[in-house]
Amino acid sequence: MILPLPLVPFENYMLTDDRPAYPMNMLVRLRFWGRFDRDMLASALSVAVSRHPLLTAVVHRAGRHAVWRPADRCPAIHWLESGPTESLPGLEPLDLRTAPGLRLTACEGSGQTDVVLQAHHACCDGMGLFAFAEDLLMAYAIARGAATAAPLRPLQPQQLRERGRISLTGPRFLKILPNPLAGLRGARRFLMRTPEPLVPHHAQGSDDRLPPDYPASLTRRLDESQTRGVLAAAKTLGVTLNDLLVRELFLTLAQWRQRHVPGRSEAWLRLCVPMSLRTGAHEGLPAANVVSMVFLDRRGRDLADPGRLLASIRDQMQRIKRRGLGPTFVRFLGVCQRLPGVLERMCRANRCMSTAVFTNLGVLFSRCPLADRRGRVGMNDLVLQDMDLLPPLRPLTCASFTAWSYAGRLCFTLHYDSRVLAANQARELIDGLVARVGQSSCCPLPAPTGPVP
Repeated sequence: MILPLPLVPFENYMLTDDRPAYPMNMLVRLRFWGRFDRDMLASALSVAVSRHPLLTAVVHRAGRHAVWRPADRCPAIHWLESGPTESLPGLEPLDLRTAPGLRLTACEGSGQTDVVLQAHHACCDGMGLFAFAEDLLMAYAIARGAATAAPLRPLQPQQLRERGRISLTGPRFLKILPNPLAGLRGARRFLMRTPEPLVPHHAQGSDDRLPPDYPASLTRRLDESQTRGVLAAAKTLGVTLNDLLVRELFLTLAQWRQRHVPGRSEAWLRLCVPMSLRTGAHEGLPAANVVSMVFLDRRGRDLADPGRLLASIRDQMQRIKRRGLGPTFVRFLGVCQRLPGVLERMCRANRCMSTAVFTNLGVLFSRCPLADRRGRVGMNDLVLQDMDLLPPLRPLTCASFTAWSYAGRLCFTLHYDSRVLAANQARELIDGLVARVGQSSCCPLPAPTGPVP
């Protein structure tokens, strides 16, 4: 057995940042046409969780040290009596001190089934949760004898012992060697600049609870033609899809704030952008956090010229990758963890860390043996039609956007804090973003003209 294992800095950060009013919980809703055999799905769950030890673990604290230990019970599926609805079912936060960091909730009706995966971010990142989801569906397909079923991919649980280490191969080390202060400069900007929340508000107290409609979210999808157009636009401009989406989100946030928070155009807006640290060496790793965060700051003057804004985002992201700066935040957390009380004070500070979060998970289930030529997952009489993806929210960051592609369509989810944003304001936000992205698929775009000074 691989457990017990000590928590690594990113896991400890997610655990420390967790609180009743702002749980560090990720949510994925998988929406199927068709119904599951409940007994077979429960059996498939047992198979899937046996492959991912951190999803069946609890945290035991001894002084300043925290350790993953096996839980007394494994996750089970809670079936709701009500059928699927547009809103997600009400969910309680996960408590890693008493129960494992994975919960499944399901409901069925009118020939449809929703399965909600809820995971604590201390256990794994979004890609890790989808690796588990694929194992769950594959195990179910094997149990049902689906023609497209294939053996589960081999995993190497012993790799979990290395999950907190940031390896630098010779070529990567030589790339960052000429820029030893680049990470420190970035950390200084992160600490010295004070980004503004999307709208002025106060963080909830440590004893406050979640709103009744938690989790509040909205999902939008482009059609296949629009998606092809957006990909073509990014290619024509010589930028990545992620660069283009970040540009459109900055402009959407700025435009929205002009209407709702006038007179603050020169305040710093900051996007927190999770960055995967996965390499080929992580192919056999069970669900875990192999991720860092980069922070992109812009003011009104930086947003005036969309072409220059796009160029600045492209150049900044290329510089982060070229200089190996992606793990800077994880290294920073490692330093904080060694200094008693520093991580706790940072997490509890009444300070906005980012205006919004933007996560791009790429093409989902692209390598799943159950996917057809269009990338749609199916088995026998079950077809995965849609998804909703919700990262956690933290104090003074009331909006978290996720982008992904599935079955040839680019999709977006907004997870928002309903204590801060009204439902119509949230709709205005995500509809504004989707409209901007959709327009980029059919309208000429300004070419990047150089970085913003």
